[in-house]
Amino acid sequence: KKSASDSCLKRNFIAENAQKAKAAPIRVDPMKLHDRKVAKKKEDVNKSYQRGVVPDYLKERVSQWKEEERERIANLPDPTVPEGHVVMDQREKEETLTVLVKSREKLLGQLQNMPLRNDTLRLHNTRNELESKLGEIDDAIKIFSRPRVFIKQE
Repeated sequence: KKSASDSCLKRNFIAENAQKAKAAPIRVDPMKLHDRKVAKKKEDVNKSYQRGVVPDYLKERVSQWKEEERERIANLPDPTVPEGHVVMDQREKEETLTVLVKSREKLLGQLQNMPLRNDTLRLHNTRNELESKLGEIDDAIKIFSRPRVFIKQE
């Protein structure tokens, strides 16, 4: 009869453990696995990174910011223009000035054609009316002769 101690003596525990160790799956600490993945990712990024070169998306963003700033500045109201007013166009100002000069010449011609004596009330009123219109036109010519003319917005 075999005893329990005989079977234990014939058994090679070291060889059995070595076989089991080879067959067992290797367990890796999850934190170490994560650290390896992060390190590999950083290495991949470092390989593709070009030092001293600005990425295209940043260049596009900078140009977009510059364009937005130009638009913002262009849409700002002119600080020299009073509130509720607009600067008159140069061409329009010159046209108005020529019309005023022509009407002034016309009024002066009418005034010169009037008799020197103001005997009647009608002649007296007509002369006063022409002189007041002439004064208004002279004031308007003075205004439109300025470098910048402001028009009130409606």
